[in-house]
Amino acid sequence: MKKMIAFSTAAAMMLTMGTAAFADISTGIVGEEKNEWPNEFGFGGEIKVVRGEEALSYPLAEENEFDLQPGDTVYLPLYYTTKEGESVTIGASKEEMTGHVPYTGSIDKNWKLNFIDKSKDMIETAELYKANSSDKALVKGAVYVKAQTKAAYNSLDDLEFNIGVFVSERYTQNKTEQIQLKGVYSNPKSENMVDFEWENQVFEKAVWEVAEDQDGTATFNFNDDAYYTVKMFGGDKVMLDFDRTYNKEVANRYTEDLYFYNFRGDLDSFSATGTLTIPVEEEMYLYEVVNGALKTTNAVYNEENEAMELKTRNLGEYVLTPSKLDLSAETENEGSDNNSNENNSNNSGNNGIVEETPSQGENQENNDYLGGGNSDKGNPDTGAEDLAGLMTAMAVVSLTGIVLLGKKKR
Repeated sequence: MKKMIAFSTAAAMMLTMGTAAFADISTGIVGEEKNEWPNEFGFGGEIKVVRGEEALSYPLAEENEFDLQPGDTVYLPLYYTTKEGESVTIGASKEEMTGHVPYTGSIDKNWKLNFIDKSKDMIETAELYKANSSDKALVKGAVYVKAQTKAAYNSLDDLEFNIGVFVSERYTQNKTEQIQLKGVYSNPKSENMVDFEWENQVFEKAVWEVAEDQDGTATFNFNDDAYYTVKMFGGDKVMLDFDRTYNKEVANRYTEDLYFYNFRGDLDSFSATGTLTIPVEEEMYLYEVVNGALKTTNAVYNEENEAMELKTRNLGEYVLTPSKLDLSAETENEGSDNNSNENNSNNSGNNGIVEETPSQGENQENNDYLGGGNSDKGNPDTGAEDLAGLMTAMAVVSLTGIVLLGKKKR
């Protein structure tokens, strides 16, 4: 790869990007001293994409194509050219290097990180970042442009992204070349096609899809802890994500034994009402966690199958307990939460939007292709009132050393 991508090419790229949003991000205040602009400062080496425990590498080019997922962290390494006769110590191995090498110096307070962004706000945060020993995929002490994608993407469709990135210095003409990042941003890809003859085993977060020419009744097995049976049609697509994580915030409000069944996300809504089945040896009470508070459900106990069963079209987060819970405290919390939301709404200015969010696991009485309906034997009415809504803060993210100065049309 060339030591340095030509600035003239970068300028041409900027002119061809049309009416893209331009973000100027100030970052990297390390000290009051003025650092000399590094010689032939720019990008080099390999792009690193850290996804959970996995680290992916892509050779750096003028135009870089790779796919991203929610929660990915992208690292773009910055390089410079050493002076004649100068050598520097690089990385944990303390290798002596000369020529075009990773930049390991200080981040000047006047350096700016610039984005030309067509990605519809795919990036959550961005900063100039100095790698440390805990960054296994990075060169220790080297400086990177670090960009974090948003943790969740509320769609099963792909989003094409196109971002131009460069670093500049305030009050001078100094700037790096611009590189272009483009590709597809989406939830984890999956080749899981729904099987209507056998149980579909759900071991991890994944997208499940019905072939266009098929339909039938599908059963999903969540590690033998829960099952969901539902009618599905050609082209139906859902993302399933399940765990048994203990919710301390909810559990601390009760002395009873609580068992959690968490279907994460809101991309697991189905076209028809299905039956959620949780095996138990005796009748228990099933509640749903809605906006942090417990709500009763219409779950019934099936003695023949030894299981609690709930008719629902949308999978949510549930609590199973052998004892009836007193939800009066939840009702009191609703009132205080509503007041808090109202106050936040009045004080949020342009930084927040108040939305009303429906119950994720709301029971549906229509389109029940499995039949059976609800019996009178279910969770008794505890008198808990419906939650008024959920404040969803869509605020500008602020990190130490990162200040979003604005966006303008190019």
